[in-house]
Amino acid sequence: MTSHRLVVDPVGHAGEIRRFNRYVIAGPNPHDCAVFVGAIGDDGYGRFWLGRPGGPKVVRAQRFAVAAVHGVMPAGLVAMHECDNPLCVRVGARHVVIGSQSDNLTDMGRKHRGGGSGWGRGASGLDRQARRARAHAVRAALTGGWDRTAVSEALGAGMPGQEPLFALGT
Repeated sequence: MTSHRLVVDPVGHAGEIRRFNRYVIAGPNPHDCAVFVGAIGDDGYGRFWLGRPGGPKVVRAQRFAVAAVHGVMPAGLVAMHECDNPLCVRVGARHVVIGSQSDNLTDMGRKHRGGGSGWGRGASGLDRQARRARAHAVRAALTGGWDRTAVSEALGAGMPGQEPLFALGT
């Protein structure tokens, strides 16, 4: 997967940042995910449209979030989900961090979320269709704002018998 450099200038792209933030619902605790509730791709990751010179462009929501916080998302690096929630856009430790694809694969292996019969199933151990369905369920659970129980149920529906993949707080 090739990733391009993405620059988000807080002044020049202020309108884009405001529009992006309208699609984010953050949990009340500092360790909760901030969930992107805009467009969702067929892989279960958030998508955000940019109106940049040269025509519209779509980027993954977590890449835009990193660029909005740091000013740039470097080419060749990935926005890794340490929380394993593909819709999370909270930039920082335990959530979305910058890393290499090698770092991302190492993290996946350390969490036993890849390799063997699960290879190709992504960070959550779900196949593409199930990740998309789970992402839509999480987004639907947040239509009225942050609801810890609804989010937990939406995440649990994706992987019966498994603990939630990200911290919802206590």
